[in-house]
Amino acid sequence: MDRLVRRVPASRFPQLLGDWRAGGGTLAGRLADAVEKAVHDGRLPLGAQLPAERLLAVELGLARGTVAAGYEILRARRLIVTRTGSGSTVSLPPQLRDRLSPWASDRGEAGRNGAPLDLTVAEPAAPLDELLQAVREATDALPAALLGDSGEDGRSSALRTRIAGLYTAQGLATDGGHLLLTGGADAALSLLSAAYLRPNSRVVLDSPTYPGALALFRGAGARLVAQPLTPTGWDLPALNDTLATIRPSLTYLVADFHNPTGLLMGEEDRAELRRRLRAHDTLVVFDETMRDLDLREDAAPPARGGAHAGDRRVVYVGSLSKSLWPGLRVGWIRAHPDVVRRLAEHPLAGALAPSPFDRLVAARLLERREAVVGRRRAQLREQRDHLAARLSALPWCRFEVPQGGLSLWLELLDTDSRRLTDLAAPRGLALTPGFHFSPDGALDRYLRLPFTLPPEVIDTVVDRLGEAHAALEGAH
Repeated sequence: MDRLVRRVPASRFPQLLGDWRAGGGTLAGRLADAVEKAVHDGRLPLGAQLPAERLLAVELGLARGTVAAGYEILRARRLIVTRTGSGSTVSLPPQLRDRLSPWASDRGEAGRNGAPLDLTVAEPAAPLDELLQAVREATDALPAALLGDSGEDGRSSALRTRIAGLYTAQGLATDGGHLLLTGGADAALSLLSAAYLRPNSRVVLDSPTYPGALALFRGAGARLVAQPLTPTGWDLPALNDTLATIRPSLTYLVADFHNPTGLLMGEEDRAELRRRLRAHDTLVVFDETMRDLDLREDAAPPARGGAHAGDRRVVYVGSLSKSLWPGLRVGWIRAHPDVVRRLAEHPLAGALAPSPFDRLVAARLLERREAVVGRRRAQLREQRDHLAARLSALPWCRFEVPQGGLSLWLELLDTDSRRLTDLAAPRGLALTPGFHFSPDGALDRYLRLPFTLPPEVIDTVVDRLGEAHAALEGAH
């Protein structure tokens, strides 16, 4: 038995369950409902061990058979798991695991507590079992890390070693000296902005692009220059001309399952990009946050879009937020060791680093990466295809099925996204208009629709989107 399992004594249950006997139905059913409510409210934590049937029956003044029947109901709901010799422990059924986000387990459930369906964020569910095990192992390792030299701030940390191994396995030789750990991808971009940008520095970006990057670069006082994407991807001759004319301090690209379009830069374009970048004196930042979310069947990882490993002008930003869990604030910068040293010496580097405990958890969660990412890809593929099938029946929009990532980029044919978003809001559907993804406020006729929710919730999303569009037609 794991020593971290909480044993909840039978004596606590009268207070824990409250006035559970009130209401209709059998005593066993009411007991099961009360236990389920205690789990949902957080009074009974996940992994808690329930009392033996005999002890709980004595404490609650019930026949042992009634408690046994209540436990059987909870097992049928997959809310508890019973193992011979280990008793019954609290778990979560699959439909609730799919809802787990970093901050609120009920985000995304239609109508729960009157909350809207929130599609303004694209967050995959937490890999609950692997995450809990990683947290337990990190907790065990924490005392040694605090008492001695854990190496977590050195170049030989376990987390750094595992991240370096992923790069090396994909053809980019990397060791600890190429990596700087940060508190997520946004922290990495903040540090790069602080180190390389000044007021009125020019930054070239895709349009559309990740809104968080737009906010960070604007916050640094940079002047943003949009490089529009085509429906099929990147116009590299146009990008080359923009770089030659603007001569930006920094160029920000998302070549792997682009946010928000899901586009993937092809191999020939990557080779051409590498050639063209040699002629420009700009720091090129490749955001690889979505790289693991490759929804193609049996495809090799895409080649990286930058120059050779020794180029001081190419930086890769990575994160565990999309592939493993958004609540784990761990990211990194992969760059030439000289660039890493420069960034590590910046006054903000310490403040933007992940916490020691997050590093310990991340290192252990990475040991389970293949299982988590494989399962995540299968789930996202199913949800993407379900959303695409539903949207394909709507005559007032069009889209390309993304090859990866977390969202679909929807073009509206007869209205702008601000109006549709405004009409969707009172119907309990929160959307992000396309102009939020534009460096210059364009893209009014686009919406980003994440496919991170279960299919039955996606159905509700599309139904409410259709209702909002029907209201728009009725207003004409």
